[in-house]
Amino acid sequence: MNILNKKNNQITFSAELDESLANAIRRYVNKIPVLAIDEVEISKNDSPLYDETIVHRLGLIPLKMNKLSEKGGEKLTLVTNREGIVYSGDIKGKIKPVYDKIPITVLKKGQELEIVATTKASEGSEHSKFSPGLMFYRNLMKIKIDKDCPKEVVNACPLKLFKTEGGKISVVDENKCDMCEACVDLCRKMGKKSIELIPTEELAVTVESFGQISEGDIFKEAIDVLKEDLEEVAKKISK
Repeated sequence: MNILNKKNNQITFSAELDESLANAIRRYVNKIPVLAIDEVEISKNDSPLYDETIVHRLGLIPLKMNKLSEKGGEKLTLVTNREGIVYSGDIKGKIKPVYDKIPITVLKKGQELEIVATTKASEGSEHSKFSPGLMFYRNLMKIKIDKDCPKEVVNACPLKLFKTEGGKISVVDENKCDMCEACVDLCRKMGKKSIELIPTEELAVTVESFGQISEGDIFKEAIDVLKEDLEEVAKKISK
């Protein structure tokens, strides 16, 4: 397993992983318990948005996870009469939003908003607001280049994977190839078959976090939940 790319809330790594197993882990990302705003009581709403719209926006605000908050049931309040945009950072309580600058609604002078919300821990399979993030994958490619490869492929590739060196075309980084086939299409239009993209047995797996838990923990916890279900199935089969 090698890290291919890592940035804020996202990691991409390569692994020799069967696609059926990778897909099972991907599906179990939505089996990880995550905290979100579930029930909302609005006592005052002078903003231009309907109550239902505000409730929907509150539910999709990622909340910070900790051991004390994992079961849910915590009360959060949002009380403001400040003119301007109402942000997620205006929510008060023991549980804090991951991001403070998510817009909820807007108030004019003299308008008010009073809300009491209750958190709940559940799974993304119930509702997307309980999803911790995304996981997706693709095959890594082996790029085979013939000697007669046209130099135009250097500019044709949107990911800039090719370079000219010593009069020959070479690949900068095969791992970044997403199989868009722009290079293959160019060669085909020029009547050549100079480039061949060959899928390898390795997968490039990308895990992206919405902020409740880290991208690394998402992958590990998805595997743990999958193992638990497989163990339960094994027990029932053995009876």
